[in-house]
Amino acid sequence: DIYALIIPWTQFFNLNFSTGGAAISLPNDGYLGIAAGGWVSKRVYAIAGFGDINSDPTKVFEGFNTFFNEQNYFKHVEVGFVSSKDKFMSDNIHVTAWHRDASQLQGTNEGWGLNFSASRLLGERWLPFLRGGYTKDGGSLLEITASAGFGYRRKVNSHLFAIGAHYGRPNQNTYGTKLKDQYTIEMFYRLQLSQKIAITPDVQFIVNPALNPVDNFIFVYALRGRIAI
Repeated sequence: DIYALIIPWTQFFNLNFSTGGAAISLPNDGYLGIAAGGWVSKRVYAIAGFGDINSDPTKVFEGFNTFFNEQNYFKHVEVGFVSSKDKFMSDNIHVTAWHRDASQLQGTNEGWGLNFSASRLLGERWLPFLRGGYTKDGGSLLEITASAGFGYRRKVNSHLFAIGAHYGRPNQNTYGTKLKDQYTIEMFYRLQLSQKIAITPDVQFIVNPALNPVDNFIFVYALRGRIAI
């Protein structure tokens, strides 16, 4: 479920604009599994895989034990269309389907979901995107997610401005209670000081934050510095 503004180290900070838009109940970042992908044609690709949702990235080799003994898996299939192979990240329209088994170790129920994403680079400067998803149980943060926005750069490897708006319905199965719908706006400007040094000021405005039910809205300010060695 990728697109060209998905990387939290260089683009949007908020995970609502990252993989699954917070509506995919993903395993840990490091987990034991297998996946395969390939080109169906010059413009159509397919990806599929499954892995152990009980894997602990701090205990890598324990994954072999839980993979074969617990047999609780995260499965995913994605089919996408691109304008060309060299623009796989920017000009990408895809649909992703996933399923997650129940896990006593993780304390999560069985669940499944569908996600959609579309983005296209226009004139090598503008990158509009439209993304959404639906989840049924499974322990995801959000049950319904939808986002839209754009990125702008004057030339390749230059400064990058982006703004995105996001709607999310908290997953009642996860929180154990019905929460208000959440709305998020994020804006950042990545100053590319050199080829390897960048500074990114960022501001987020969140209405009805699911993890902070005391406040009706909050602002989040951030400043990120990055050096690529």
